Amino acid sequence: MKLKNSAIALAVAGVVATPMAAQADIYASARIGVENVDTGGVSDLRMRSFGSRFGVRSETDLGNGMTGFGRFEWDVDFADHNEDDSKIDPTDTDADGNISTEDGSDIDLRHRYVGIKGDFGSLTIGQTSHTWYNFAVAPTDNPWWGSGYNMVRYSIRTDSAVSYAGGTGDINFGATVYFEREDDEDAPDAIEIGASFPIGDMTLGGAIRTTETTHGSEGTDDNLLGIVISGIQAGPVSMGFGVQAQDEDTSLVADFGFGNAYLHIETLSDDSADADPMLINIGYTQSLGRKTTAWYELVSNDADTGDSDDDTTVLRAVLKYDIE
Repeated sequence: MKLKNSAIALAVAGVVATPMAAQADIYASARIGVENVDTGGVSDLRMRSFGSRFGVRSETDLGNGMTGFGRFEWDVDFADHNEDDSKIDPTDTDADGNISTEDGSDIDLRHRYVGIKGDFGSLTIGQTSHTWYNFAVAPTDNPWWGSGYNMVRYSIRTDSAVSYAGGTGDINFGATVYFEREDDEDAPDAIEIGASFPIGDMTLGGAIRTTETTHGSEGTDDNLLGIVISGIQAGPVSMGFGVQAQDEDTSLVADFGFGNAYLHIETLSDDSADADPMLINIGYTQSLGRKTTAWYELVSNDADTGDSDDDTTVLRAVLKYDIE
């Protein structure tokens, strides 16, 4: 285990030291809080990390209006937040990429990509937020933590991808192609295409995702479609609405902001389970000064199974300090 820790330390030092000559940006964010999860009347109060991370990123002028860039960012938790979230969302059990250290904590890569950009737009290769999330999810994904459990497809950072992002005038667009390691095919495993454009003070965006693998409640390989309208203003209240559809599954998202407070609602029509689960997240962000922020959330997830033991209520308070 000590040998593994030494290897990790040397790898991190190598990644940090190399780009420093190119004026790399080294940063970190500590996000620790308390959380009470009540499922079926059983309450669990614990302290945990909420995506604490550190990373390095850098850009280099290549000449001719071109810029090269790259980034590594690690998620550092003393308790694996993917495992913790499985108590809220049983399908969220992905722990790929974790490196267990001697004290039992986890280091998980959040971003790992390289790319080039210029007047043509940008080309990014690796793991980061790609087209589906950027155009079909992000505009209504304002909660700090509790969101995505009742969407047809919610994926923040995906890997094995090549993404293009560009724009002309007020129109932004992008495309992503995924190539995963498989033995029996050479074709792309998934393709995402998205675009957004303004309508007055609002923004309309959307994306489509194709895939050769089965997914959704019915296990089909039908395309996914997502449409989002955001930036709607009604006095001091900002609003955004989204819809996602795949085969017989449909999800609706409503997102409201009022000053530092927000209300986020998701409902999913799950055809195979004949259920309409709903998630409600009420949150508040409090600035405590330079680089220091506190945020609070009350999350209620109704599984719509007819059994109250399947429903979950979460209270959390988190302190975030950014190091740059």
